[in-house]
Amino acid sequence: MSSKKNFKIQTNNLIPVDFVKNNISTDLVFITNKGKVDFNRWNYLDRPKSDALLSATFMDREQLVLDLFNAVNQLSHELSKTTVEFLAAEGCKQLFQFLDHKFKQGQGIVISSIDQITRSTIDDILIWIRNKPAKTETGKLSTLGARRHYTSIKSLLNYFVQQGRLSSEIFPYSPFVNVNRSGKGTEAYSKSEYSRLIRFLWSQISAVRNNNFNGCFNQKLVIYALMIAAKTGRNTSSILNMQTDCIQPHPLVPDTHVLLTTYKKRGMNTSVQAMRISYELEDVYAAHKDVGVLIKEVCELTAPLRNNEIKSDLFITKSKKGICRLSEVNFWKSVQSLYTKAGLINDQGKELKFQVKRMRKTFGNRIWQLTGGDPVKTARIMGNTTPVLNTHYLDVSPEMERNHKYLGHVITHTLSGNKFDNEFKSSLSRALEIDVDNVNKILIGDFNTGVGRCSDPYTGRYASKGGIACTRFLACFKCPNQVVLESDLHRLFSFYWLLIKERGFIGKRKWKKNYSWVVKVIETEIEPIFCNDLVCEIKERARVQPHPMWVERMSLIAI
Repeated sequence: MSSKKNFKIQTNNLIPVDFVKNNISTDLVFITNKGKVDFNRWNYLDRPKSDALLSATFMDREQLVLDLFNAVNQLSHELSKTTVEFLAAEGCKQLFQFLDHKFKQGQGIVISSIDQITRSTIDDILIWIRNKPAKTETGKLSTLGARRHYTSIKSLLNYFVQQGRLSSEIFPYSPFVNVNRSGKGTEAYSKSEYSRLIRFLWSQISAVRNNNFNGCFNQKLVIYALMIAAKTGRNTSSILNMQTDCIQPHPLVPDTHVLLTTYKKRGMNTSVQAMRISYELEDVYAAHKDVGVLIKEVCELTAPLRNNEIKSDLFITKSKKGICRLSEVNFWKSVQSLYTKAGLINDQGKELKFQVKRMRKTFGNRIWQLTGGDPVKTARIMGNTTPVLNTHYLDVSPEMERNHKYLGHVITHTLSGNKFDNEFKSSLSRALEIDVDNVNKILIGDFNTGVGRCSDPYTGRYASKGGIACTRFLACFKCPNQVVLESDLHRLFSFYWLLIKERGFIGKRKWKKNYSWVVKVIETEIEPIFCNDLVCEIKERARVQPHPMWVERMSLIAI
């Protein structure tokens, strides 16, 4: 019988190898479109340059560096290049800066492996990020900036949560509450700014068509991309991901319109299950035929560059690596050079920058006006849901504020101790365009509302017209049927102070969207009509002793 094979390691076959701790492998280099990220440097304090590693302080965290390097490599097969570049450069940078900070402060144990990261570590990271020095008015990172750094670290660590090496409970729930309120979004272009921008873009397109454009090939493509963005309201990524067959004749009006199909590139969100990159249909948008002409001209410009590997991408260019799609990095570099070349000035006398997100917001506001303020139709055209549209794209533009006009009627006469003769009632009847009987009802209080009076509460502009008196008191301030008498001021200013107090409950952004315009109408359109001393007296009395109807904020729910 043959003897069993011995699988044990034979000590006489072992070859001793001496490991030198500071002799780190130089293979941990991750290559991105923006350059190389050398992970070896994070084995040392303050990430010294590659030629200064021998004199740097070694931090004994080879396993941690190796884990993160492997994580980034794995995620590069699942995420977009831009996201991976962000995680490799920004996420790792923030994590190792935190560890170096803790080491310099002499706090805690040196973390040498991913498995040593706990909830306490994440809490310390949040404290460090919130107090990190920055060039701001407070000397610290803004809330949005702090969230951005934290998200970069969390996205990396979530990879290890999915691998089962970390628990998902190490992350606190919503550490940046109401962070969106702290940031100010981009504003839509004013009418004059938008006009200057569009005129410049058309002049450059005309130069391209006449073969006298002064600029590189990428700038030609960017000129067309910006014009398409202005005319369709699409995002940068949707435009750069356009295909050569993205336009088709409109089935109903082929002479004037085309159907434009765009796609959104979807990458994996590292806080959920990993997914490979995919392209999802954004929408099919009916665009003017001018857009179709622009896209055909882009196809003609890029036709000489097309090969078997790149056949369908619309915006392609030639780089050191060969023919490739125009990246967002190169897109924005060309955009910057274009608005510097244009030398346009905004309404504040500063340089007018070309921003696709501002074009999109301008487009959204314009569509909202053309649809008569219909958010559903506007959202459909923009390719958004209605809540996203209201939160991110619709805003009160300077033109809206300037063009707003109070449509109601303000009467400075007081009812106390005065008798109105027939002549006054007749003149009021003509001004309000109602009969004298309704004028009498207004004067005796039969048509009183929560914020004044109404000349036609049953069939007015915003009334339900079903035999029920209108109670949409916010709409009163844009309704031609509103009437305000001196005796209504206490009730009106009680409502005014309740709106002012509401700002502390619902936040600045939401308050501005819902109530700021009402306060502005009261302050600029109604107050100046009455005697200043009288207004100050009644306004203060309403603040101290509000009308019973407007004492509690629950009263606002009904309107």
